[in-house]
Amino acid sequence: MKEEYNTEKRRAWVVWLSVLALLLIGVGIFFYYTFLRQTRSELIDAVPTDAMFLFEVYDNDVFQKGIAPLAPYFTEGFALDVLPAYEDVYKKLSGTYDLTVSGHPAENGVHVLFNTHVEKTVFKRLLRALSIDPANFTSFEHYKIYSYGTNFKSLKFAYFNHILTISDDLDLLKKSLIQHTHPKSLLSDKTFKELYQLTNKNQKQNWLIVKKDPFGHYLSTFLKEDVYARIQKDSPFADWSAFQVRIAHNEIFLSGYTPASEEQTKLAQSVRHDIDIPGEMLPFNTEWYCKHTMKNYATCKFSIMGDSSMHHEFLVLAQDTLHKVFVPFGDEGRADVLRAAYPSGIYPLSDSVTASVKGVDFTPYRFFVETKDACLFAPSQEALALYYKMLNKSGSIENNKYFKFSESNAASSNLLDFTCYNSNGEMLSRDVLSEKGKFSFIGRDLAVFSVNCTGVADGYAAINIYAMFQPAGK
Repeated sequence: MKEEYNTEKRRAWVVWLSVLALLLIGVGIFFYYTFLRQTRSELIDAVPTDAMFLFEVYDNDVFQKGIAPLAPYFTEGFALDVLPAYEDVYKKLSGTYDLTVSGHPAENGVHVLFNTHVEKTVFKRLLRALSIDPANFTSFEHYKIYSYGTNFKSLKFAYFNHILTISDDLDLLKKSLIQHTHPKSLLSDKTFKELYQLTNKNQKQNWLIVKKDPFGHYLSTFLKEDVYARIQKDSPFADWSAFQVRIAHNEIFLSGYTPASEEQTKLAQSVRHDIDIPGEMLPFNTEWYCKHTMKNYATCKFSIMGDSSMHHEFLVLAQDTLHKVFVPFGDEGRADVLRAAYPSGIYPLSDSVTASVKGVDFTPYRFFVETKDACLFAPSQEALALYYKMLNKSGSIENNKYFKFSESNAASSNLLDFTCYNSNGEMLSRDVLSEKGKFSFIGRDLAVFSVNCTGVADGYAAINIYAMFQPAGK
């Protein structure tokens, strides 16, 4: 009986000790997030988790000087109209500091948040330099929020845990202050954390980390819905992507990584890089093209504009065995019968034939012609007539200076290559841009936009983005 009593007593002690241990762990976590972690907060700890993009700026001078001549485009693409106001404050800091610039969705668009490490003594000197009375602040919970008006914008800023936080949006600033003590940060996102750790290995470059959605959705407002849908379908981007940022005059280079999908990884292992679409097949005034290297063949979709606003999309397939599917080489009898039935060289496309080609959507295309290296598919005979007219009139895209710009900045072998051209100043606005895009600086001045996925290594797809702007009148 006594033994049973002692057993029950031990069990009770175990239960109470377990409860006490859990309470102590909970209190420890609370104090860690409330006090200990805050004393050594990283800049990323002050960035709210709804960030659409994040610039990690390790060299502010390079960042500012690079963006300055392209300010209208960064203002539209990243809502960086607040950057001059921030720079006005930054110049009054003594020393050089790392910086994060993050964009966050709001009802009226996008608001930007700046975070940088400074010591408390530096912050006090900053208040004096800005002629701000330290007692003149607005209270938010236990935080102090200061206001500062510049020639550019009115800013709100606060200092907490060695981090100076600035924004032109009060609500975003408050979210950032709360984020300091929140147990979940952007680093709670596994994909973001891996990319963030990758970028921190190279602090000689400025980086841009982008979330595909909602940032992609924000940029989509510059494009027509069908154009954005097409880009989304062929996009190599995962949930998050990270890019080194280089800017030279009117050109922007982004090179980085995105987690590769299982499909991309398998494709990269089996792709034949010796298959390519000849540039001579694309007319000089091609508006955009998208090349995709498949397992055993290459495809290329491209578009051209007629004399009217009619837009035509074409498809090229390059690979010997596929060529034989449509024009049966090796079987001279069948090939001669086909050619005799269609002396113009324009053949109708049958569903029974296309069904044998996996991974290619032939839905928009009803006719095709054979060339020396590939087959060309079009939605109509009129479209094919326009194709040859354009090709004979101005030659191929290889003579287009924008094509040369793009090709010189592309990798030698790609899984995917999407390029958009603004060849005559009107094509993009007619066929690609939304009403918002037509009246934007980006829509008016973007001459080349190129994205290529060059391969997969260590679980990441290598992505290069190139944009070149040609301001009107220059």
